[in-house]
Amino acid sequence: MTTSLRPGTSAATPVGIAEDPADAPAPDRAPADPVKALLRRHHALCAGAVHPLEIAAALEKHGIGDRVAAEYRHRDVFSLAEELHARVERDEDTYGQAPPSTRHDGTATGEHRPATCAALRAGRGRAGLPAWLWLTAYALAGDCAVTLLLHGRHGRSAHALAAAAVNAAAPTALALACAVAPAAWCAHWFTERARRVLARSRGLDEFARQVRPALLVALALFLGALLACLWPARTALPPGGLLGVPARPALDCAAVAALGALFFLARLLSAHGLTRAAVTATLAAATAEALPLASLLAARLPGCEALRWPVGWAAGAYGPAVVPLLACTLPALALLAHAVPALSRASVHGRTDAPHPSRTALPPGAPPVPRAPGRSPRPATPHPVRGEQGR
Repeated sequence: MTTSLRPGTSAATPVGIAEDPADAPAPDRAPADPVKALLRRHHALCAGAVHPLEIAAALEKHGIGDRVAAEYRHRDVFSLAEELHARVERDEDTYGQAPPSTRHDGTATGEHRPATCAALRAGRGRAGLPAWLWLTAYALAGDCAVTLLLHGRHGRSAHALAAAAVNAAAPTALALACAVAPAAWCAHWFTERARRVLARSRGLDEFARQVRPALLVALALFLGALLACLWPARTALPPGGLLGVPARPALDCAAVAALGALFFLARLLSAHGLTRAAVTATLAAATAEALPLASLLAARLPGCEALRWPVGWAAGAYGPAVVPLLACTLPALALLAHAVPALSRASVHGRTDAPHPSRTALPPGAPPVPRAPGRSPRPATPHPVRGEQGR
């Protein structure tokens, strides 16, 4: 069969005959440099980081793990972060000193904390403040309130009751006040320890392995300082106890230690931007302390005398301090279980002081800042693509 062709026309493909694959349009291929697209997407993050581990932690927070890093031809997310960190410095060296980028409010980003540390130093918030006040007030006067609701005044005057409550609250108030300085020192030591580990770590797993023991050591040091302040004052009380109830110094110290651990962990998490868990734990402890008082008050209503039995049995067998002990121990343990993995992530730690020298604006005509020794970018070892592994 012959087909006549006119000038400027092409032969049509017969029906049922496929076109030559060579003549078909080439399918869309992946970009030759996928890391460049990732760098453009997270340029502000990479430019504000002072260590590749900060970039690796932020990438992991965004869902980019070792499996996704393999798609970018890297063996793990840390090697990908090293290349991103090196490329940002290499681009600035190639195209000159880059001026600090500005935000919507007109301030330079170099004057603020890095993007990976934006959640640092967030306070515990207004939502947790009532819980903190309630827990502190119950630690001072809660045992006295439970004893009065269970046993009554026994003919004592209001002045005698107030004097007994003040004498019982004095050791706890003194211990909590004296433990503020050790708590601040332990929190500062843990933060600086984590930053030093961050500066020399080579991976996220290595960083987590070294930070977890530091958190437990900081908590143990604080509890030791709190008990050292509390035990002498608590044992100095008269043996008669509060309103005739026998004193149990060990149980009282354990209740205050549980409260101190809850306060320390909640404040440490809040300082690193993890406020929700801290507020939840303190609210749970405050609710657990308020329920026994509410049940004792409700037991005074006609027909509700059975509500008095659980609290009365526990306080009669172990003392009134068993209520704050149980109410604070369980939330403190839950908060510790949350804090160990949460504070072991590199994304919650970082430098918040002066910006990196390569991101500092220079006056016109000034020579470029020399690179610090040991910070020269080195090309990352590419990971073989899945299609090339069998070649």
